[in-house]
Amino acid sequence: MQTWRLLAGAAMSLAVVLVGLALATNVRGVTAWHVRRSMATARVLRRVPPWRWSSGGPHEKRLARFVFLERLIGAALAVVGVMILVGVGYGILTGQPVPMVK
Repeated sequence: MQTWRLLAGAAMSLAVVLVGLALATNVRGVTAWHVRRSMATARVLRRVPPWRWSSGGPHEKRLARFVFLERLIGAALAVVGVMILVGVGYGILTGQPVPMVK
């Protein structure tokens, strides 16, 4: 197996694990920051008719719900990164990539 593939797989898995852990644990407020930026961007794209306009009361509730959802996505990313790392480790130990189902 080619060395660059192993290095690329290891680097990719570590990057996915780190991003997943940063989102899942809300390191330095990165999850809340990302949700606020996403909501600000989506606010421009969303057209609300005047008769459906509501005050900004539930904004904090929506923000908390989206932060929770993004933390779950971050945990899933961390798990996927660990699975990739296990696959790369298997490839290093056996000298072959993980067999794919055809």
